[in-house]
Amino acid sequence: MLINVEQVYQSPIIYKIYVPLKGNALKNLNCYVLIDHGESLVIDTGFRTDECREALMGGLASIGVSPEHTKLFITHLHSDHCGLAEYFDHPGSTIYMGADEYTSLQYSLNDRTFNELNERLLREGFPEEELREANSDNPARVYRPSRLFPAALMRDGDELRIGSVTVQTLPAPGHTPGQMILYIPEQKIMFTGDHVLFDITPNITTWPEMKDSLGEYLISLDRILEYDVETALPGHRGISDKTVAQRVAEIKRHHDRRLSEIREVLRDNPAANAYEVASRLTWSLHGATWDTAPKQQKWFAVGETMAHLDYMRFTTKEIPEQGAYTLL
Repeated sequence: MLINVEQVYQSPIIYKIYVPLKGNALKNLNCYVLIDHGESLVIDTGFRTDECREALMGGLASIGVSPEHTKLFITHLHSDHCGLAEYFDHPGSTIYMGADEYTSLQYSLNDRTFNELNERLLREGFPEEELREANSDNPARVYRPSRLFPAALMRDGDELRIGSVTVQTLPAPGHTPGQMILYIPEQKIMFTGDHVLFDITPNITTWPEMKDSLGEYLISLDRILEYDVETALPGHRGISDKTVAQRVAEIKRHHDRRLSEIREVLRDNPAANAYEVASRLTWSLHGATWDTAPKQQKWFAVGETMAHLDYMRFTTKEIPEQGAYTLL
């Protein structure tokens, strides 16, 4: 396998390891490695697959970092970010994760999250056979860690010390219930995880632990604007010349457009459930129609639609708190 490692910052030294996500629309995970004064911090891992493991471990070896003697920070519970975390579970290493997200990871690993979400999807009109197919090859399940790994739990404002570098932890819920990102104040570097991506819009779906995930996400977007960021390092795709503020504005406009589109659907179809609303929205289906789209894409689409409907119910209060999604 071709090992793809790029140094993206000089002082402190930060490398980006390209971890391929074969067959996934995300294409790759950006694993970042901060090195200073003989200490290292690895940020996120990739799926629990042989291809991801070879890319990650080969990349680490090429820059002299061992999973047995390093620190690993997991931004959030999605399997493309924590799938290989157990390979860092050694006496000489420490795995860090946000406290709230670690609890959500436990729910995910014992299938509580999936079971509760599936129950809601069925109530919202997702056909049972389609849902069964979507779950059969869901990477969130297939490539997740094989066991719960021990972690040092981080909270808002906690700090990690890597050599002479101070790294702050910042909660950024919304994409997941407890995603946590990192900030280096001295160099104004932010590792944005999946909170802010520059080539694609982060998926915001519904979660059993969150009443209004989109509302939480938008609050989290505003919060990071309080930080002075000169270098933003996202969890997927490319590093951009855009500022975080510019990208946040673009992401907000995306969600405003989606909300407007949902309002139009509900005006024409006041009794529609979430599956029916999603089927009438605009999605990037690569030439497929809603009926022929892969069930996995529908799973994401309906989850995102429910998050927007929850926002209209609990934040903007445009639809009633009980019953059908009829506009008030």
